[in-house]
Amino acid sequence: MDKIADKIEREISIQAPIATVWEVITKPEYISQWFGSQVEIDVRQGGKGRLVWGENVEASLEIVAVEKPYRFSFLWVAPDEETRATHQQTLVEFKLIENNDETKVCLTESGFEKLEITAEQKATLIVNHTSGWGEFLSNLQRCAQNISTKA
Repeated sequence: MDKIADKIEREISIQAPIATVWEVITKPEYISQWFGSQVEIDVRQGGKGRLVWGENVEASLEIVAVEKPYRFSFLWVAPDEETRATHQQTLVEFKLIENNDETKVCLTESGFEKLEITAEQKATLIVNHTSGWGEFLSNLQRCAQNISTKA
């Protein structure tokens, strides 16, 4: 059987200053526009958070690193049935790289290999999360660029 990838890596360039992108990634009022519909988050190392989508889908998280405005990472129990039931976590990390008035966002979600679920469940989880991050990063891009053009 093929080895299952341990991480998802995605990148997107955003036509907005790094300070704007940082705020959109870390402030609840912006996170709710691109990621979860309800957001509670204590943005400091060791801080806790909660994301809610709809009525029954929720994820808890713990902040691992806050290096303003370059790096933000958290462990989360993703909202997938398999990981929620067993409280298993993956690590999500955002790295921001400034280039003039553009910011490159590098997202990595890792730790799939250590999840104690079946290989089939892991493969499905990775496919779902890869697709989800594509959508969320597009939303993040729109949100940050809209804020940047209003400034």
